[in-house]
Amino acid sequence: MKKNVFTLLMLCAAVAGRAQVTDQQSAILQVGDNATIYYGADALKEAVAAAPDRGGVITLTPGTFNAPEITKCVNIYGAGWVTDLSPKNSESPLENSILPTKITGNMTINLAEGLEAPHNLRFEGLSFDKQTTVSTEIDGLEFWKCSGANVSFSVINYNVTFTQCVMSSVYKVNQLLVQNCYIGTIDLIRYDENSTVIFNHCLVNPSYNYGGNSQSDGWFYFFNCMSTGYQNRLKHGYYRNCMMNMENLDGWTGSTENFFSINYSTIFKDAENANYSDARTFELKDELKGTYIGSDGTEIGINGGNYPWDKTPHTPLVKDLKLAIDGQQLKVTYTTKTR
Repeated sequence: MKKNVFTLLMLCAAVAGRAQVTDQQSAILQVGDNATIYYGADALKEAVAAAPDRGGVITLTPGTFNAPEITKCVNIYGAGWVTDLSPKNSESPLENSILPTKITGNMTINLAEGLEAPHNLRFEGLSFDKQTTVSTEIDGLEFWKCSGANVSFSVINYNVTFTQCVMSSVYKVNQLLVQNCYIGTIDLIRYDENSTVIFNHCLVNPSYNYGGNSQSDGWFYFFNCMSTGYQNRLKHGYYRNCMMNMENLDGWTGSTENFFSINYSTIFKDAENANYSDARTFELKDELKGTYIGSDGTEIGINGGNYPWDKTPHTPLVKDLKLAIDGQQLKVTYTTKTR
């Protein structure tokens, strides 16, 4: 356990007479050494409104927050999308578990005019229940350890990345990289025939739909993935070093070095299927870990590559929060521990 002491410079007038500790859901806006805290369901909206055009970091507690309009280049971190994941202390089950941070309602990304690229927005440890619409040209948008991200682009976009997420729909994407994600049923529509969509070390179960109705609509590239279903318009995909439950891909241009006729009811340690649950690890049985190796020398699927499957957010657990006023300063003392 590591103990840190932070001094957050804030206006004394913002504190009503005395510091107070609360379990209410909150959003902390950090800009350099300065921090401001907002409470309640609209805390995220208020933090985004108060953030500068660039450089703001917003950290959310567990809870449900109303979706904001994102007009600035901000990073937003939550506590994760799962509840009670592997508690280490059975007498106090929430001690080391993850509680969810949920964003409810439709979220829009409508960057203010004049914000030059790269924009580098990042969302991590969040659960979305509605659609995110990107209505301005964007370069640099990341979703890490999120679930339910249904993202629609109305303009050209560059450098969009999903990492360690449970995927939903993505419409009119131009440059997309999906890595170490679980894909249930997903709709994918490319911006145009020159758009590039790459999946690396993903688990695709059971189906995904490609935009358009003909082969001329372009290709999607799958590397080092597990594919468990018969996908719609499958010939749009280029597969390399993938595990598939099909017998072959004969006649499909470009696909090579794949493993066929995989029985997904027999290869995992934790279940006899490839279905998602918050508790799943999708770890291969020990005797198979050296059998299915991808192009990068690591095992094929969600546990290989640079970002093996892990739903735990990068932000630490914060405990023993103590606040005190010292003149013009609000002193915050707390202990942190890794999850």
